[in-house]
Amino acid sequence: MNEIVNYYDTLASTYDENRFNNTYGQFIDNQERKILNKLLTNKNEIILDLACGTGRLLNYASLGVDASRAMVEISKAKFPEKTILLCEAHQLKIEDNSIDTIISFHFFMHLEEKKIDAILEECNRILKKNGRIIFDIPSRKRRKLLGYKNKDWHGAKSFSIGDLKLKPNFKLKKTIGFLFLPIHRFPKFCRKFLIELDSLLAVSFLKEYSSYLVIEFEKK
Repeated sequence: MNEIVNYYDTLASTYDENRFNNTYGQFIDNQERKILNKLLTNKNEIILDLACGTGRLLNYASLGVDASRAMVEISKAKFPEKTILLCEAHQLKIEDNSIDTIISFHFFMHLEEKKIDAILEECNRILKKNGRIIFDIPSRKRRKLLGYKNKDWHGAKSFSIGDLKLKPNFKLKKTIGFLFLPIHRFPKFCRKFLIELDSLLAVSFLKEYSSYLVIEFEKK
């Protein structure tokens, strides 16, 4: 985990510019926001952004958590009115049964399954009855189809929908795909015109072959 934190500490100052200030990053951001807009309809919810990073999605959340001090400093500067905590995801400084919904994007994909399970257990602790966690994970079926092989921890973890159904303490409520099309292979000028097509394919019977799955778990 220290390796991951150190990596993001180093990237923090240029993270927004490098990752999302381009047509590929903007495409991903657009798709994630479309999904969150569909799922987060109750304005009275207490929402935690877990691994909030530089605060890209903190406008959806009541509070944020990240283990990178540099990332937390940037997100606090963006959202001085919000509570943003520096702590590990498996040891949250948050009261039991106090959160309605947790969102977490671009996080679980970097972790070993044992660590993911520990974090889900901690999420179960802080969520209210029937509370939700909404997170993304690379699709295992897509990666197998393309013969993907990870080089290190970065984005290495993937799941199938079948794998996720086996997680204790949570029931699988909804799955949504995104980034079905290989957008990085299309010319930059036309990427924004493919958003609607990508969205349609990613919720069709082919959704498990999208690059990513967005998972909505409900606490049992």
